Amino acid sequence: MPNEESYLDESLRKIAKGAGIGFFGIFIGTALGYFSRMIIARFLGASDYGLISLGFAAMSIAATLSLIGLPRGIQRYVSFYKGKEDKGRIKGTIVSALKISLPLSLFFALIFFFGADWISANIFHETDLTPVLRIFAIAIPFWVLARIFNSGTIGFQEIKYKVYTEFIFKDSFKLIAIVTFVALGYGVVGAAWGWVLAIILTPFLAFYFLEKKVFPIFNTKIKAIPTDRELFSFSWPLIFVGIAGIVMGFMDTLMLGYFCTSYEVGIYNAALPTAQLITMPGLAFASIFMPVITELYAREKYDELKGTYSAVTKWILSLAFPIFLLMALFADDIIKILFGAEYVIGAEALVILAFGFFISTVLARASGIITAFGRTRITMGCYLTGAVANFCLNLYLIPLFGIKGATMATALSLVFLGVLYFISAYRISKMQPFKLNHLKPAFSAIVAVLIVYSLTKYLIGVSFFVLIVMFLVFLALYFLFLLLIKAFDEHDLMIMRAIDQRLGTKSDWIREIIKRFL
Repeated sequence: MPNEESYLDESLRKIAKGAGIGFFGIFIGTALGYFSRMIIARFLGASDYGLISLGFAAMSIAATLSLIGLPRGIQRYVSFYKGKEDKGRIKGTIVSALKISLPLSLFFALIFFFGADWISANIFHETDLTPVLRIFAIAIPFWVLARIFNSGTIGFQEIKYKVYTEFIFKDSFKLIAIVTFVALGYGVVGAAWGWVLAIILTPFLAFYFLEKKVFPIFNTKIKAIPTDRELFSFSWPLIFVGIAGIVMGFMDTLMLGYFCTSYEVGIYNAALPTAQLITMPGLAFASIFMPVITELYAREKYDELKGTYSAVTKWILSLAFPIFLLMALFADDIIKILFGAEYVIGAEALVILAFGFFISTVLARASGIITAFGRTRITMGCYLTGAVANFCLNLYLIPLFGIKGATMATALSLVFLGVLYFISAYRISKMQPFKLNHLKPAFSAIVAVLIVYSLTKYLIGVSFFVLIVMFLVFLALYFLFLLLIKAFDEHDLMIMRAIDQRLGTKSDWIREIIKRFL
């Protein structure tokens, strides 16, 4: 029988391989997505960018309602039945999800398409929003299908196919289409169509990977064992999580659109996605983290589960905290370089949002622990509580402070939700991921960032080229301080090897340096 250490090593290798390709994909997708947003923001202006942001928010709301929490249910049950080697129920889980979500997505698409006039005039007071809403309504069922197919592949701990479909194909096609339509003079309608055409094509590629590369759904003799009741019982509380997620993710944008104008929405949506860059390390680990710990839970390997939880949290903290510090200190310059001088008034919003997303992404793995233990009602309770707080804060603060009010509401509710998840996961599992060793990356990042900030602001001066060079200097200093205070351990080296194996990179020389400081 494998010992506990080998189980832990195996789990960390799986997560590291998934995180390696996940981080690569998220980095590429985020860069491409940013170029798309920059094209719209710079060439169409803040008001039209605000209309696109509202259209995307409306589509996301409808897709979330259509999915009724099923993506996490698919990931859990596919990985759970994989651990039990029950192929019939694996197929049944995916088929059941399609039978539930696809009709709902068509229903919401029709509502948003034919109700676009009323929504634009009576809620957002922007008649120019009508064609944008109708275009994004068409994308709803296609986005739902893509989420279901990708959730199936993630359940098999194959995150690379999600990377190929969502972060590389979709974001590449979206950028090309938006640039083409905007260059041809189609304006905001062209930008909306460019975004939506990419979404329409995505599920076809996602289905190909699921069917041909991972687990055939149609071209197989395996009989599907329906899991409708089991899947729905697990997932239905997550619909409230989904609704709460709408509140947490889009209430700030929607309420800004209601109380203010599309111009304020555009400014805010320059700061918001920039701050969300902090979540990249967490997102890279998240998709593969939950299936791996669910499999450990199914095998009753609780010590390995705790070790995995702690190691992943350390890596997320080590990657996210430096990003937060850099954003907080260089907010004005980052916004100006990415979106233009018109958007610099959103720099303060960037700092506030960055703090909220940092705390949230470090604590967010606790929600995976709750899900792995099958306690989705607790997840529902946490998210609903956070969503109510978010709604009330937005309702109170936006009329008083506008953009700043939206940022304060979002940041406070993100921190509150993260703490709720952390406390709930501890009460369920008696596990918490933090160790004294986790303070070492934070200390190293603070020292490295302060040195770079002082050099840039007081000696060299700020420009795009300088920021790039000084970022490289920061990385070198950060690594040096991590070595000097012995922040690395054997599990870190194993994770680096696993990432090398997945991406085909070579960090042998870095690992040899680290070994001398263990």
